[in-house]
Amino acid sequence: MLRLISLGVVALLAMSMSHAQDITGKWKGEMQSPGGPMQLTFAFETSGDSLTGTVAGPMGEIPLTNGKVGNNTFTFDVNVNEMTIGHQCTVMSDSISMRLTGMPEDAPAIILKRVSETDSKSK
Repeated sequence: MLRLISLGVVALLAMSMSHAQDITGKWKGEMQSPGGPMQLTFAFETSGDSLTGTVAGPMGEIPLTNGKVGNNTFTFDVNVNEMTIGHQCTVMSDSISMRLTGMPEDAPAIILKRVSETDSKSK
């Protein structure tokens, strides 16, 4: 009986790990700002439930902080001009929906699309 329970636990862990999407790599999206649309490129790296990386935009490249990864969600912060902006993200089949927190106004969701290797190499 103990053996059967152990096999069940191992199977559940394997299934939950297979449902977690791999977000490692570059992702691009567009954010609406008072000055017009702003192109952003995120570079994500994961290790277990930790997330690191950068976001590149008109203000240069900024490191991500406090990154945490769940099954199909992840969160991180970006510090811009002494203001911390939180990011709550949901991984969908071929995109990421990103909501910002800590902003003066409610910002609409940003949709990120994965940058293919051929797109990365051509630039």
